[in-house]
Amino acid sequence: MAQEAVVMEPKGQPVTTQRPVRRRPEKPADEEPVVRYFLAGKDSQGGSPSLARELTNESDALIESLKTGLSFYAVSEFRAVPDVAGKAPLLRKHAVKRQ
Repeated sequence: MAQEAVVMEPKGQPVTTQRPVRRRPEKPADEEPVVRYFLAGKDSQGGSPSLARELTNESDALIESLKTGLSFYAVSEFRAVPDVAGKAPLLRKHAVKRQ
């Protein structure tokens, strides 16, 4: 005959096993990178990317990619900046703004 185990939980507060949510601090708006969109060049064979025409936004890049059958690239530009405020120096990346 098989025996069954019965687990009794104490009445009162429900048991929670969730961890507290840690949120990353939001980046200031001036650190958001400017993303530029380019169609892939026709001679692009999967090696180093060949950039052809620049498009104004991601929607235009998606549409042109569908029309032409070419891939598109999203390019962001950053610059390394040293941060020596703490005990150990750190390298931080800062977005380069293009107008």
